[in-house]
Amino acid sequence: MVLEKALELGKLIAESDKYKTMREKEAAMMSDVDAIMFIEKFQGLQQQHQMLRMQGNELTEEQLNEVYALEDQMMSHPLIREFAEIQENFQKFLGQVNERISEGIEGKPPESHGSCSCSSCGPSS
Repeated sequence: MVLEKALELGKLIAESDKYKTMREKEAAMMSDVDAIMFIEKFQGLQQQHQMLRMQGNELTEEQLNEVYALEDQMMSHPLIREFAEIQENFQKFLGQVNERISEGIEGKPPESHGSCSCSSCGPSS
């Protein structure tokens, strides 16, 4: 029964506007030649740097600056920026779903968090 409900939840998420919007933005981004060029160049640079780190090498300040500069260029592309923002919002939504599942497991309704530090309530003071 739990797995059936999980499947049902997955289907509801897939039917949500948040998910559909994210997929639409992703398709628009992936159909743009300039966006693909930025993404591939950025991923290639990340792979090069990952290989260096795996070999025990530290990245130089110049290498880090290269990554930051390319990331800034990439994020200045409107389709990439829109997708990144929508994807971040979708991840927050999934976080909220997971919090509600945890609330169900723990038997605590949202109002009874008290002085917790979950992302719904913010840091405790």
